[in-house]
Amino acid sequence: MIAQNNEVALHRYEAQATLFAPNPSRVSLIQLKIPKLVLGEPTTVNVWRNHSFEPLQSLISLYSNFQSWKLLFRLGDYDDSLSFNEIQNASVELLWLDSNRYLSRINFAEWLEWFENRLIALRQLSSAPIIVATWLKLETQRFALRALIEKFPAVYFSDLEEACATNGEALIDYRSAATAGTPISGRAQVFLARQLVCHWIAGSVLPPIKAIALDLDNTLHTGVLGEDGVGNVLLTVNHKNLQLYIKELQKRGIFIALVSKNELEDVKTLFAQRKDYPLRWDDFSAIEVSWGEKADALKRVAMKLRISTDAMLFIDDNIGELAAVTQQLPNIHTIYAETNAEITRSSIEFYPGIWRWTQEADDSKRIFDLKAIEERESLALTHSDPTDYLRSLNVSLTFNWDTKSQLGRLSDLCRKTNQFNLALRRLNESELFDMMNRPDACVASVQLSDRLSDSGIIAVIAAERVGSTLNVVELCISCRALGRYLEESIILNALREMPIWKGCKSVKFCVQTGERNKPALVWLDNLMEDTKGSVKHVGHFIMPALSLEKAPPIQGVALINGR
Repeated sequence: MIAQNNEVALHRYEAQATLFAPNPSRVSLIQLKIPKLVLGEPTTVNVWRNHSFEPLQSLISLYSNFQSWKLLFRLGDYDDSLSFNEIQNASVELLWLDSNRYLSRINFAEWLEWFENRLIALRQLSSAPIIVATWLKLETQRFALRALIEKFPAVYFSDLEEACATNGEALIDYRSAATAGTPISGRAQVFLARQLVCHWIAGSVLPPIKAIALDLDNTLHTGVLGEDGVGNVLLTVNHKNLQLYIKELQKRGIFIALVSKNELEDVKTLFAQRKDYPLRWDDFSAIEVSWGEKADALKRVAMKLRISTDAMLFIDDNIGELAAVTQQLPNIHTIYAETNAEITRSSIEFYPGIWRWTQEADDSKRIFDLKAIEERESLALTHSDPTDYLRSLNVSLTFNWDTKSQLGRLSDLCRKTNQFNLALRRLNESELFDMMNRPDACVASVQLSDRLSDSGIIAVIAAERVGSTLNVVELCISCRALGRYLEESIILNALREMPIWKGCKSVKFCVQTGERNKPALVWLDNLMEDTKGSVKHVGHFIMPALSLEKAPPIQGVALINGR
């Protein structure tokens, strides 16, 4: 969903100030001309509704076009009964409901019981994320609906009234309901269209942005450091708020990088002397300050952070720099740093992949884990024996099976792990939940810690039993765990301790070749070479279970059964 052509990019940057204004108007929005450049498969949304969705669609297309992201909406008929007739596969199921239509006829308790049954019916028909977009008058009612929704995996509540109140707008305007087909006011529609695309749908299906790379001059402050000097570059109120927002994103586990054309010593002096800057030198997980090409600097940032450039958002005030970067790195995400830093902040806030439905505890651990990498690498140089190296780190692996409280983190791993991912199935919360409840299936998770840091949950292995064969349908290990000689111990111990392992005669690893999952494929190839009786097929590799049963666990690692 990333623009790859300079003309399209220029239109995007010109549209930013209108799209992400604090109070965007419908008139100014519909005057925008954002060319479509759609990459990849569309995101399909089934819309189950009892009031009009059409007034939002022209606004929605502006925000999706801005991201070069094709959103395809299938609108069902008006249906208070939510019968889900003729349902088709979709990326997202959206319940677009006017709650007043129900509560004018039945009491809330009756409606809630009925609605629970409708969610159960929809979940049986679809494993896609479900977004319940509606409103309720009373706080007690909203609380009860949230409690109900939290019982279901990958079902989310979009409180339309709360979203509008945050922007100081009234949700309802009955004066236009008869002609518009919905009681939602015209002003509210503008805010909800942006929220729906950039937060609610994106947060349900898109891989997360893992890092934000920031230019310095006229991005984090006003002025040019090399010309104006440390004391004369201006930290406006909006630039300070931008820095505070970036700092909040870092606390949520998003890496922050600095990429600037400047003298390194000048930039160090700036952050040392300007105590009014919320961002400090140590907040940046990667720093590239030189006069070289920024595309090359961003490649180095990605290598240091152990991520791909398509998981990075780059922000710069120079359109020429942005164009040069996107020419060399066509998959990188970009935002133009506006003179008004509040627009820049808002553009980041609503960039798809920034906002998430839930904040996982493990997300914040990746920042600290990265800081421990250099010390681990130094230790590796002083230990020629992997066992001694692991003992020196006091490595522990904790294994759990079918732990429903970890669903959010496990689905995140499936969705965003690229390097060590064998099948690229991208199982979501609903699919994982279903496997956890099946007697013929199991989902293992693995947590990693050593004396330098707690990496949290770093692996998910999902398998199902078919006769005497264990089918490994999903196998993901975070890049944070790679390079410590742990892959085989993680995978084999997780499989051998599954309740469905006993009596297995063979193990089938489902395999799909992707753009960046070579590390996983190489590991499996090496395991196959060391295992007699292994056979390669298109799409899967099979090996005798007995050979994996006999494989000794790696020495120097504490294996803990957390079940």
